[in-house]
Amino acid sequence: MKDYSEDYEYSTLDFYRKNHGLQLYYSWSGDISWTEEPGKPTEKLFSIIGMNATKVFLKPHPEYGEVGHRINRELGLFCHPETQEILSYWKPSEERQEVPVVHIANRLVQGSLQEKKVVIPKGQGYVTSVKEIPLEYPHPLAADSKYFDYCPGETFKGVEYFTSHVSRPGVQEAPPAKWARDCPWMPWMKLGYGHPARLRFETTIQRVESFEQLEPKLVKLVRRRVPIYEYAPSESDEPNMTSILYFKKHFESYLMRDIFPMEETY
Repeated sequence: MKDYSEDYEYSTLDFYRKNHGLQLYYSWSGDISWTEEPGKPTEKLFSIIGMNATKVFLKPHPEYGEVGHRINRELGLFCHPETQEILSYWKPSEERQEVPVVHIANRLVQGSLQEKKVVIPKGQGYVTSVKEIPLEYPHPLAADSKYFDYCPGETFKGVEYFTSHVSRPGVQEAPPAKWARDCPWMPWMKLGYGHPARLRFETTIQRVESFEQLEPKLVKLVRRRVPIYEYAPSESDEPNMTSILYFKKHFESYLMRDIFPMEETY
């Protein structure tokens, strides 16, 4: 019988202490729907399968004493919503041109967080947190006319939602984490400047014990085309990658209708 008779205080840095320097893996999957225009019904557009190869560290900090630091390699593959086949090309409608699908391939994403204390009240095995993060910034493609057909507007406006759970030691019944995102259409969709289509990502995230326990199609693709994604580095001075910056970096390959993700090695 588990003892929930007292409040339990959890530090967000406990995870970093426990897993300092270890190679971790996260599997995520779900659906992407779109509202093509205001007033139109929301429709399922893609399925998505993804992974993060992650390392975490506890690091000293001059102001906070210590912080948790996370280094990720992140991959997400857009799939046919019914067959689950990994897509190489997409045709939005009979009238529009087929375009290459540029999968999410964030070679490096890293960041730090300061300690936060979370109290799990007596009688509860875990608590749930929903974090809503508004996103608004100048669209990275808006300033260059060659990206005119690939940019939804001057400003990127979206919201990310992270649903996570903090558990007492030994508690296993907390549901999996979730990540959702409301955002404009992706540049590779080539819908034309100012097109009003909006996307909604809905995914579930689970930690797995090894790379081989990730989605088999993803494991096969990584080892064939992008082996660098199997492991996260212990340190890196590379800038963080985003989907829009990746599209911009490989724009010429996109125009040549190459297959994504582009091959990457160490």
